[in-house]
Amino acid sequence: MFGTLVFLFVLGVLVVVHEWGHFIVARMVGIRVEKFSIGFGPVIFGKKKGETEFAVSLLPLGGFVKMAGESPEEAQGHPWEFQSKPLLQKFMVVFAGPFMNAFLAFVIFSIIFMTGQPTMTAKIGKIMPGTPAQAAGLAEGDRIEAVDGGKVSTWDDVLTHVHEGRPQMTFTVQRAAGRQDIVVSPRIQEVKDMFGKTRRASFVGISPASEMIYIKSGFFQALKMGFERVCMLTTMILMSLGMMITGAVPFKDSMTGPIGIFFMTKEAAHMGAAYLFYFMGSLSVSLFVLNLLPIPVLDGGHVLFILIEKIKGSPLKAIVKERMTQAGLVALLSLMGYVILQDVSRFSILQNLLNFIKHR
Repeated sequence: MFGTLVFLFVLGVLVVVHEWGHFIVARMVGIRVEKFSIGFGPVIFGKKKGETEFAVSLLPLGGFVKMAGESPEEAQGHPWEFQSKPLLQKFMVVFAGPFMNAFLAFVIFSIIFMTGQPTMTAKIGKIMPGTPAQAAGLAEGDRIEAVDGGKVSTWDDVLTHVHEGRPQMTFTVQRAAGRQDIVVSPRIQEVKDMFGKTRRASFVGISPASEMIYIKSGFFQALKMGFERVCMLTTMILMSLGMMITGAVPFKDSMTGPIGIFFMTKEAAHMGAAYLFYFMGSLSVSLFVLNLLPIPVLDGGHVLFILIEKIKGSPLKAIVKERMTQAGLVALLSLMGYVILQDVSRFSILQNLLNFIKHR
Protein backbone atom coordinates (compact mmCIF):
# COMPACT_ATOMS: atom_id res chain seq x y z
CA MET A 1 0.00 0.00 0.00
CA PHE A 2 2.86 2.39 0.86
CA GLY A 3 4.49 1.84 -2.52
CA THR A 4 1.19 2.43 -4.34
CA LEU A 5 0.51 5.69 -2.49
CA VAL A 6 4.02 6.98 -3.18
CA PHE A 7 3.73 6.00 -6.85
CA LEU A 8 0.38 7.82 -7.19
CA PHE A 9 1.82 10.87 -5.42
CA VAL A 10 4.84 11.08 -7.74
CA LEU A 11 2.82 10.45 -10.88
CA GLY A 12 0.06 12.81 -9.73
CA VAL A 13 2.48 15.70 -9.16
CA LEU A 14 4.16 15.21 -12.55
CA VAL A 15 0.82 15.03 -14.39
CA VAL A 16 -0.72 18.01 -12.59
CA VAL A 17 2.35 20.18 -13.24
CA HIS A 18 2.45 19.17 -16.92
CA GLU A 19 -1.25 19.78 -17.57
CA TRP A 20 -1.19 22.98 -15.51
CA GLY A 21 1.40 24.32 -17.96
CA HIS A 22 -0.97 23.75 -20.88
CA PHE A 23 -3.91 25.14 -18.89
CA ILE A 24 -2.36 28.34 -17.60
CA VAL A 25 -0.80 29.37 -20.93
CA ALA A 26 -4.04 28.54 -22.80
CA ARG A 27 -5.89 30.85 -20.41
CA MET A 28 -3.20 33.55 -20.79
CA VAL A 29 -3.64 33.69 -24.58
CA GLY A 30 -7.43 33.66 -24.32
CA ILE A 31 -8.29 30.03 -25.10
CA ARG A 32 -11.23 28.50 -23.27
CA VAL A 33 -10.38 25.28 -21.46
CA GLU A 34 -13.35 22.93 -21.31
CA LYS A 35 -11.83 20.15 -19.19
CA PHE A 36 -8.79 19.59 -16.97
CA SER A 37 -8.51 15.89 -16.17
CA ILE A 38 -6.04 13.96 -14.05
CA GLY A 39 -6.24 10.44 -15.42
CA PHE A 40 -8.23 8.96 -18.28
CA GLY A 41 -11.50 7.07 -18.61
CA PRO A 42 -14.59 7.34 -16.39
CA VAL A 43 -14.66 10.36 -14.07
CA ILE A 44 -14.40 9.45 -10.36
CA PHE A 45 -15.27 12.96 -9.24
CA GLY A 46 -15.27 16.39 -10.80
CA LYS A 47 -16.28 19.98 -10.28
CA LYS A 48 -17.00 22.74 -12.75
CA LYS A 49 -15.44 26.11 -12.05
CA GLY A 50 -16.22 28.83 -14.54
CA GLU A 51 -15.98 27.39 -18.03
CA THR A 52 -13.71 24.49 -17.01
CA GLU A 53 -14.59 21.08 -15.58
CA PHE A 54 -11.85 19.83 -13.24
CA ALA A 55 -11.92 16.03 -12.91
CA VAL A 56 -10.07 13.04 -11.53
CA SER A 57 -10.55 9.97 -13.71
CA LEU A 58 -10.18 6.23 -13.14
CA LEU A 59 -6.93 5.46 -15.00
CA PRO A 60 -4.13 7.47 -13.29
CA LEU A 61 -1.49 7.05 -16.02
CA GLY A 62 -1.54 10.60 -17.36
CA GLY A 63 -4.00 13.40 -17.89
CA PHE A 64 -5.22 15.93 -20.43
CA VAL A 65 -6.48 19.46 -21.00
CA LYS A 66 -9.38 19.77 -23.44
CA MET A 67 -9.43 23.18 -25.14
CA ALA A 68 -12.26 24.72 -27.15
CA GLY A 69 -11.82 24.20 -30.88
CA GLU A 70 -8.76 22.03 -30.35
CA SER A 71 -9.31 20.02 -33.53
CA PRO A 72 -10.29 21.46 -36.96
CA GLU A 73 -13.50 19.39 -36.91
CA GLU A 74 -14.66 21.05 -33.67
CA ALA A 75 -13.53 24.58 -34.51
CA GLN A 76 -16.28 27.09 -35.35
CA GLY A 77 -14.09 30.14 -35.83
CA HIS A 78 -14.63 31.72 -32.40
CA PRO A 79 -11.73 33.88 -31.16
CA TRP A 80 -11.43 31.85 -27.94
CA GLU A 81 -10.73 28.58 -29.79
CA PHE A 82 -7.32 26.93 -30.11
CA GLN A 83 -7.51 26.77 -33.91
CA SER A 84 -8.22 30.52 -34.11
CA LYS A 85 -4.94 31.49 -32.44
CA PRO A 86 -1.69 32.41 -34.24
CA LEU A 87 0.93 29.67 -34.63
CA LEU A 88 3.20 31.24 -32.00
CA GLN A 89 0.46 31.14 -29.36
CA LYS A 90 -0.39 27.54 -30.31
CA PHE A 91 3.29 26.64 -29.89
CA MET A 92 3.40 28.34 -26.49
CA VAL A 93 0.38 26.35 -25.28
CA VAL A 94 1.74 23.02 -26.51
CA PHE A 95 5.30 23.60 -25.29
CA ALA A 96 4.16 24.80 -21.84
CA GLY A 97 3.41 21.26 -20.60
CA PRO A 98 6.87 19.76 -21.20
CA PHE A 99 8.51 23.02 -20.11
CA MET A 100 6.77 22.79 -16.73
CA ASN A 101 8.21 19.29 -16.27
CA ALA A 102 11.70 20.64 -16.91
CA PHE A 103 11.05 23.58 -14.56
CA LEU A 104 9.74 21.25 -11.83
CA ALA A 105 12.92 19.16 -12.11
CA PHE A 106 15.02 22.33 -11.85
CA VAL A 107 13.16 23.37 -8.68
CA ILE A 108 13.43 19.90 -7.11
CA PHE A 109 17.17 19.56 -7.81
CA SER A 110 17.87 23.10 -6.61
CA ILE A 111 16.04 22.47 -3.32
CA ILE A 112 17.93 19.19 -2.82
CA PHE A 113 21.26 20.96 -3.36
CA MET A 114 20.24 23.75 -0.95
CA THR A 115 18.91 21.52 1.83
CA GLY A 116 21.59 18.85 1.54
CA GLN A 117 22.50 16.40 -1.20
CA PRO A 118 23.09 12.85 0.12
CA THR A 119 26.66 11.90 -0.77
CA MET A 120 28.76 8.84 0.02
CA THR A 121 31.79 9.47 2.24
CA ALA A 122 35.32 8.42 1.39
CA LYS A 123 35.11 5.32 3.63
CA ILE A 124 35.97 1.99 1.95
CA GLY A 125 33.19 -0.58 2.23
CA LYS A 126 34.67 -3.44 0.24
CA ILE A 127 38.01 -4.56 -1.24
CA MET A 128 37.62 -6.72 -4.33
CA PRO A 129 39.84 -9.82 -4.32
CA GLY A 130 42.77 -9.98 -6.73
CA THR A 131 42.83 -6.22 -7.29
CA PRO A 132 45.53 -3.54 -6.91
CA ALA A 133 43.82 -2.31 -3.73
CA GLN A 134 44.14 -5.74 -2.07
CA ALA A 135 47.73 -6.16 -3.24
CA ALA A 136 48.68 -2.73 -1.83
CA GLY A 137 47.11 -3.42 1.57
CA LEU A 138 44.00 -1.22 1.57
CA ALA A 139 41.32 -2.64 3.89
CA GLU A 140 37.58 -2.45 4.47
CA GLY A 141 36.77 0.34 6.92
CA ASP A 142 39.72 2.51 5.88
CA ARG A 143 38.72 6.16 5.65
CA ILE A 144 40.52 7.84 2.74
CA GLU A 145 41.66 11.30 3.75
CA ALA A 146 43.83 12.19 0.76
CA VAL A 147 44.98 10.88 -2.63
CA ASP A 148 48.45 12.02 -3.74
CA GLY A 149 48.25 14.79 -1.15
CA GLY A 150 44.89 16.08 -2.37
CA LYS A 151 42.29 16.06 0.41
CA VAL A 152 39.11 14.07 -0.19
CA SER A 153 35.87 13.91 1.79
CA THR A 154 33.44 12.17 -0.56
CA TRP A 155 33.55 9.10 -2.78
CA ASP A 156 33.24 11.33 -5.85
CA ASP A 157 36.46 13.05 -4.78
CA VAL A 158 38.18 9.66 -4.62
CA LEU A 159 36.90 8.64 -8.07
CA THR A 160 38.07 11.93 -9.57
CA HIS A 161 41.63 11.17 -8.49
CA VAL A 162 41.48 7.49 -9.50
CA HIS A 163 40.17 8.31 -12.99
CA GLU A 164 43.15 10.57 -13.66
CA GLY A 165 44.95 7.33 -14.50
CA ARG A 166 48.33 7.87 -12.86
CA PRO A 167 50.59 4.77 -12.77
CA GLN A 168 51.00 5.06 -8.99
CA MET A 169 48.82 6.74 -6.37
CA THR A 170 49.35 7.33 -2.66
CA PHE A 171 46.22 6.83 -0.53
CA THR A 172 46.37 8.45 2.88
CA VAL A 173 43.96 6.49 5.09
CA GLN A 174 42.84 6.61 8.69
CA ARG A 175 42.38 3.24 10.44
CA ALA A 176 42.42 1.88 13.98
CA ALA A 177 46.22 1.59 13.92
CA GLY A 178 46.56 5.25 12.94
CA ARG A 179 47.18 7.28 9.80
CA GLN A 180 49.01 5.50 6.97
CA ASP A 181 50.17 6.19 3.43
CA ILE A 182 49.60 3.27 1.06
CA VAL A 183 50.94 3.24 -2.51
CA VAL A 184 48.61 1.64 -5.07
CA SER A 185 49.39 0.85 -8.72
CA PRO A 186 46.04 1.05 -10.56
CA ARG A 187 45.23 -1.37 -13.36
CA ILE A 188 44.20 0.07 -16.71
CA GLN A 189 41.33 -1.88 -18.26
CA GLU A 190 38.65 -1.46 -20.89
CA VAL A 191 35.10 -0.81 -19.66
CA LYS A 192 31.79 0.00 -21.33
CA ASP A 193 30.05 3.22 -20.31
CA MET A 194 26.27 3.63 -20.00
CA PHE A 195 26.04 4.33 -23.73
CA GLY A 196 27.79 1.09 -24.67
CA LYS A 197 31.05 2.75 -25.72
CA THR A 198 34.32 1.09 -24.74
CA ARG A 199 36.92 3.26 -23.02
CA ARG A 200 40.10 2.77 -20.99
CA ALA A 201 39.76 3.40 -17.27
CA SER A 202 41.94 3.23 -14.19
CA PHE A 203 40.83 0.46 -11.81
CA VAL A 204 41.77 0.10 -8.13
CA GLY A 205 39.20 -2.38 -6.80
CA ILE A 206 37.44 -0.54 -3.97
CA SER A 207 33.78 0.26 -3.36
CA PRO A 208 32.23 2.69 -0.89
CA ALA A 209 30.63 2.00 2.48
CA SER A 210 26.97 2.90 3.01
CA GLU A 211 27.98 5.90 5.15
CA MET A 212 26.41 9.14 3.93
CA ILE A 213 26.86 12.85 4.54
CA TYR A 214 24.62 15.71 3.37
CA ILE A 215 26.34 18.51 1.49
CA LYS A 216 24.56 21.86 1.34
CA SER A 217 25.13 24.49 -1.34
CA GLY A 218 24.41 28.22 -1.29
CA PHE A 219 21.27 29.60 -2.96
CA PHE A 220 22.78 30.74 -6.26
CA GLN A 221 25.16 27.77 -6.45
CA ALA A 222 22.21 25.41 -5.90
CA LEU A 223 20.27 27.10 -8.70
CA LYS A 224 23.26 26.75 -11.02
CA MET A 225 23.70 23.08 -10.09
CA GLY A 226 19.95 22.44 -10.51
CA PHE A 227 20.02 23.89 -14.03
CA GLU A 228 23.17 21.93 -14.90
CA ARG A 229 21.58 18.70 -13.63
CA VAL A 230 18.51 19.21 -15.86
CA CYS A 231 20.78 19.88 -18.87
CA MET A 232 22.96 16.86 -18.08
CA LEU A 233 19.99 14.48 -17.76
CA THR A 234 18.39 15.88 -20.93
CA THR A 235 21.62 15.26 -22.85
CA MET A 236 21.96 11.74 -21.43
CA ILE A 237 18.36 10.84 -22.37
CA LEU A 238 18.77 12.19 -25.92
CA MET A 239 22.05 10.28 -26.33
CA SER A 240 20.41 7.11 -25.02
CA LEU A 241 17.53 7.49 -27.47
CA GLY A 242 19.99 8.01 -30.30
CA MET A 243 21.94 4.91 -29.36
CA MET A 244 18.74 2.87 -29.11
CA ILE A 245 17.76 3.97 -32.61
CA THR A 246 21.19 3.02 -34.01
CA GLY A 247 21.17 -0.28 -32.10
CA ALA A 248 24.26 0.56 -30.03
CA VAL A 249 22.21 -0.05 -26.86
CA PRO A 250 19.60 -2.86 -26.64
CA PHE A 251 16.11 -1.34 -26.69
CA LYS A 252 14.64 -3.73 -24.13
CA ASP A 253 17.31 -2.82 -21.57
CA SER A 254 16.90 0.93 -22.00
CA MET A 255 13.18 1.53 -21.50
CA THR A 256 10.80 0.98 -18.64
CA GLY A 257 7.08 1.54 -18.24
CA PRO A 258 4.58 2.08 -15.42
CA ILE A 259 5.52 -1.20 -13.70
CA GLY A 260 9.21 -0.38 -13.68
CA ILE A 261 8.55 3.17 -12.51
CA PHE A 262 6.38 1.79 -9.68
CA PHE A 263 9.19 -0.44 -8.38
CA MET A 264 11.84 2.28 -8.76
CA THR A 265 9.63 4.81 -6.96
CA LYS A 266 9.04 2.37 -4.13
CA GLU A 267 12.78 1.67 -3.81
CA ALA A 268 13.64 5.39 -3.84
CA ALA A 269 11.03 6.07 -1.13
CA HIS A 270 12.56 3.41 1.13
CA MET A 271 16.00 5.05 0.71
CA GLY A 272 14.72 8.40 1.97
CA ALA A 273 12.94 11.61 0.97
CA ALA A 274 15.97 13.10 -0.80
CA TYR A 275 16.29 10.01 -3.03
CA LEU A 276 12.55 9.99 -3.76
CA PHE A 277 12.52 13.62 -4.84
CA TYR A 278 15.71 13.18 -6.85
CA PHE A 279 14.02 10.30 -8.66
CA MET A 280 10.93 12.48 -9.20
CA GLY A 281 13.12 15.20 -10.71
CA SER A 282 14.84 12.70 -13.01
CA LEU A 283 11.48 11.27 -14.08
CA SER A 284 10.20 14.80 -14.75
CA VAL A 285 13.17 15.43 -17.09
CA SER A 286 12.35 12.17 -18.89
CA LEU A 287 8.77 13.35 -19.41
CA PHE A 288 10.07 16.69 -20.69
CA VAL A 289 12.20 14.99 -23.34
CA LEU A 290 9.82 12.19 -24.32
CA ASN A 291 6.83 14.52 -24.65
CA LEU A 292 8.76 16.62 -27.16
CA LEU A 293 9.49 13.69 -29.48
CA PRO A 294 7.94 14.45 -32.90
CA ILE A 295 5.30 11.72 -32.59
CA PRO A 296 1.67 12.68 -33.26
CA VAL A 297 -0.44 12.30 -30.09
CA LEU A 298 2.48 13.61 -27.98
CA ASP A 299 3.11 17.33 -27.50
CA GLY A 300 6.07 17.04 -29.87
CA GLY A 301 3.69 15.84 -32.58
CA HIS A 302 1.60 18.99 -32.18
CA VAL A 303 4.78 21.07 -32.35
CA LEU A 304 5.66 19.20 -35.57
CA PHE A 305 2.27 20.11 -37.07
CA ILE A 306 2.78 23.76 -36.11
CA LEU A 307 6.27 23.87 -37.67
CA ILE A 308 5.02 22.24 -40.89
CA GLU A 309 2.18 24.76 -41.11
CA LYS A 310 4.64 27.61 -40.49
CA ILE A 311 6.96 26.40 -43.28
CA LYS A 312 4.08 25.52 -45.59
CA GLY A 313 2.31 28.83 -44.99
CA SER A 314 -1.10 27.19 -44.70
CA PRO A 315 -2.90 24.70 -42.42
CA LEU A 316 -2.43 20.97 -42.94
CA LYS A 317 -5.43 19.13 -44.30
CA ALA A 318 -7.56 17.58 -41.55
CA ILE A 319 -7.29 14.12 -43.15
CA VAL A 320 -3.45 14.33 -43.12
CA LYS A 321 -3.42 15.25 -39.42
CA GLU A 322 -5.90 12.48 -38.67
CA ARG A 323 -3.87 9.81 -40.47
CA MET A 324 -0.60 10.94 -38.86
CA THR A 325 -2.25 11.02 -35.44
CA GLN A 326 -3.67 7.52 -35.92
CA ALA A 327 -0.22 6.22 -36.95
CA GLY A 328 1.37 7.92 -33.94
CA LEU A 329 -1.24 6.43 -31.61
CA VAL A 330 -0.70 2.91 -32.97
CA ALA A 331 3.08 3.31 -32.62
CA LEU A 332 2.78 4.68 -29.08
CA LEU A 333 0.37 1.94 -27.93
CA SER A 334 2.59 -0.74 -29.50
CA LEU A 335 5.64 0.69 -27.73
CA MET A 336 3.77 0.88 -24.42
CA GLY A 337 2.57 -2.72 -24.78
CA TYR A 338 6.10 -3.93 -25.53
CA VAL A 339 7.61 -2.02 -22.60
CA ILE A 340 4.94 -3.32 -20.19
CA LEU A 341 5.61 -6.92 -21.31
CA GLN A 342 9.33 -6.36 -20.74
CA ASP A 343 8.59 -5.01 -17.25
CA VAL A 344 6.36 -8.01 -16.49
CA SER A 345 9.25 -10.30 -17.41
CA ARG A 346 11.97 -8.20 -15.74
CA PHE A 347 10.18 -7.94 -12.40
CA SER A 348 8.73 -11.50 -12.50
CA ILE A 349 5.18 -10.20 -12.12
CA LEU A 350 3.44 -13.37 -13.34
CA GLN A 351 5.65 -15.65 -11.25
CA ASN A 352 5.02 -13.58 -8.12
CA LEU A 353 1.28 -13.55 -8.83
CA LEU A 354 1.20 -17.33 -9.27
CA ASN A 355 3.16 -17.80 -6.04
CA PHE A 356 0.73 -15.49 -4.22
CA ILE A 357 -2.30 -17.43 -5.51
CA LYS A 358 -0.62 -20.77 -4.74
CA HIS A 359 -0.02 -19.86 -1.09
CA ARG A 360 -3.44 -18.39 -0.44
